[in-house]
Amino acid sequence: MPDPQAKSALCARLAAELPIWFGRPESNAAYASGMASRDGFAALVDETPQGLIALDYHFGVTCNVWWLGVRPRCHRRGVGRALVEHASRVASGRGCRQLAVETMSPRAHSPEYDLTRMFYEAAGFRPFVEFEPEPGDFMMWMIRDLLRDLERPQPFSQAWDQSCVNRLRERWS
Repeated sequence: MPDPQAKSALCARLAAELPIWFGRPESNAAYASGMASRDGFAALVDETPQGLIALDYHFGVTCNVWWLGVRPRCHRRGVGRALVEHASRVASGRGCRQLAVETMSPRAHSPEYDLTRMFYEAAGFRPFVEFEPEPGDFMMWMIRDLLRDLERPQPFSQAWDQSCVNRLRERWS
């Protein structure tokens, strides 16, 4: 998505639909304005944006999933997975060896973020480090090894892949 204003607007709309995950207005404003300087990719279903991922690159070898959001009605339908897979291909194409994401730690005791971590684990991420930026605010980094991705079959394979492709018409802009 090359248009910074379109990325920012989509980020703001998605964050508003996901208050359990994006419930801090000041953070949401920072995410929306931060979209302008990051690679962003939208997943379109029937020509309508249903998800957005934004990426940061570090040291030429690591790509960070800076922001990811999918409309609630599209949860568990392959949209988030498709965004992560696309990000993995883009990052690999830029020479990155790792894809990283920051999320809440299990010590945060959040059922919503338990689901988020399960999503990332299913997408090939593994826990890397836990930290506490403020007392009681337990966060963690998860890492996906992109070099290993090259050695194993792609996750979009067999029946699930065909089912997902048949359900979703995706375009990357």
